[in-house]
Amino acid sequence: MKEHYRLEVPTDMIRKITQEHARKIGWVKGPDVNKEANMIVAEVDGGMIPIVEIGAKSQEIDLRKTRKTCWKEGKVCFAREHKAISRIYGAIIGSPEEIGKKLYECAKKVGLVETTYVHGLGDGAQWIVDEMENQFGTQSHFLVDFFHVSEYLAEASTWCDILNPKGWLEEKKEMMKASKGEKILEELKIKLCNLENVSEDNGLVKCIRYMSKRLKYMDYAGAKQKDLPIGSGEIESSHRHLVQKRLKIAGAWWKTENANAMLNLRTARANKYWEAYWNEKKAA
Repeated sequence: MKEHYRLEVPTDMIRKITQEHARKIGWVKGPDVNKEANMIVAEVDGGMIPIVEIGAKSQEIDLRKTRKTCWKEGKVCFAREHKAISRIYGAIIGSPEEIGKKLYECAKKVGLVETTYVHGLGDGAQWIVDEMENQFGTQSHFLVDFFHVSEYLAEASTWCDILNPKGWLEEKKEMMKASKGEKILEELKIKLCNLENVSEDNGLVKCIRYMSKRLKYMDYAGAKQKDLPIGSGEIESSHRHLVQKRLKIAGAWWKTENANAMLNLRTARANKYWEAYWNEKKAA
């Protein structure tokens, strides 16, 4: 503005205008979808965002003294048709129910109908599992990210084969891909029974606890049979370029409402709703 029009706009005004449009762009839904998808891949992930909270305004109190910093979980989701490249994203700092609704909206935008099979992926957090079931019911099947399971097996490997932990780990990973998790879990439990004075943070104990709660979500052979992904690298990568790249820059602390407004902008651009928003503004 200064270079071309000789107008100097205060940075505070730019920030206010940006935030105003960021809040409004969250209402843009994009074009309607006329296709029906046979299979959809749906993924969810969470990551911490630096948040600042400020107390109520008062003439008697210095607001700087009421300033508190904390970290809140920014939740990101996407849905895409099986074997498609393009995704529809949703993101929010909010409750599991809120991101669940956004995930459902994303799925509808890529062709979700009553007969669609939804392949859910995530790190195994209970809230992710619950929301997959709440939003899609029996037409979905959730799969725990294979690499998260592998990390727990890696921690247990030194307790199961101290002479060749890498060899043991590779063998168990191949068994997991063949959906033999129940057999592995039984072996881990037998190994634990032979140990004495085992602490709760022991790698073997943690692996047993993790697998016991999520065994029914580890059908990797079934997923591979359908040529579906078994790793949630897509959503973790999405979290990095959608959320972390902007909201976790050095020295940045956000009010929750401003962080959510920025997430609106980021997802709208990723979903290619940018032009639709400005076209609506022109038509109004």
